[in-house]
Amino acid sequence: MFSFHNLSPERQHLSTHVASIYPQDPVLRMGSNLTASCWVHPDLGVHASSLFWTLNGQPLASSLYKVLSPNNLSVMLVGLNASRQKSGDNLVCHNHKGHILAGSCLYVGMPPQKPVALSCWSRNTKDLTCSWAPGGKGETNINTHYTLKYKRRWYDEEKKCEDYSVGQPYSCRITRDLYLFTPYEIWVEASNQLGWAVSDVLTLDILDVGELRLGTANNKDMPDLQR
Repeated sequence: MFSFHNLSPERQHLSTHVASIYPQDPVLRMGSNLTASCWVHPDLGVHASSLFWTLNGQPLASSLYKVLSPNNLSVMLVGLNASRQKSGDNLVCHNHKGHILAGSCLYVGMPPQKPVALSCWSRNTKDLTCSWAPGGKGETNINTHYTLKYKRRWYDEEKKCEDYSVGQPYSCRITRDLYLFTPYEIWVEASNQLGWAVSDVLTLDILDVGELRLGTANNKDMPDLQR
């Protein structure tokens, strides 16, 4: 979300009461087109033709502008590139002196693809560590959440792994609800504001993965690795 916290109190008051941008903080697919509009309060005494737009601090060409009314200026962005940072790109409307009137964050990216190379191993048969890789090129350019889920093959409702590794973003350690001599089904779900995807299901018995990374999901992508 666009923030005015870096502005002086006087400019914060001015900005948040006299102008607004629509749409506010949209989430868009890469390559999309966007028409945004900046509306200014009539009491401000500013004509829309005197306003200008910036994207990440860089002025946008006036040829992209259209005066919709004396108080409304639009800008058309074509073929949007991926956001430069997960916090979004700042689209800002300024008056002729350069003062910020309103802002919006653009989140431009892609929906996640099916996670791949899911593998799991156990050091002591009391826990299970699983890792995976994002599908496709691996970068969605917007915040994407990965959830490792598991269940006993013929019993139980699905459960969520909770012990995610800080140093390894695509890894999680299951430390409870594990039983020996029982096949488990394990999979990864990936989601963001543009879509959702799920990996192939990995089927295993904890006794079969002690000291080895083994499984049945995406075997062509994951050779056995000696721990």
